[in-house]
Amino acid sequence: MPYQVTSIQNDKTFTSIVPRGELAYAIIKYLVKLGLTLDSFKELVKTSGLNPAHILSEEEFRVLAEQHPEMSLIYESIQLKNNQRMYFHTNWTVPSTHWQLLNQELQKYQVQVTTLKTPDLPAYIRAQKSAAVD
Repeated sequence: MPYQVTSIQNDKTFTSIVPRGELAYAIIKYLVKLGLTLDSFKELVKTSGLNPAHILSEEEFRVLAEQHPEMSLIYESIQLKNNQRMYFHTNWTVPSTHWQLLNQELQKYQVQVTTLKTPDLPAYIRAQKSAAVD
């Protein structure tokens, strides 16, 4: 299911429609533009009830990569406005009970995430093929 990420910055609205695999990046990209620090990101993750390993400092990532080299494949890094390097897990798994918490935290920064309802693609394709045959 795709997600719509909307951010209001300087009285302008920016919207991205992204698949689940790019959701974390879209959220982080908007928050980086607002100037959030590593500590701000860590607080957002903590308050939202997400796994603290979703956001790592450069040192934390280095330790993780040394202990579990395979984990480095599922993290990306981004340069923050204060020149800190932050590493983030590319596939944020948000339990349904924590979506509301995450959205409340994001609204403080004028970022909103919504799930876009799409048809069940395999069933939709079968229906289209059936209609074409009739």
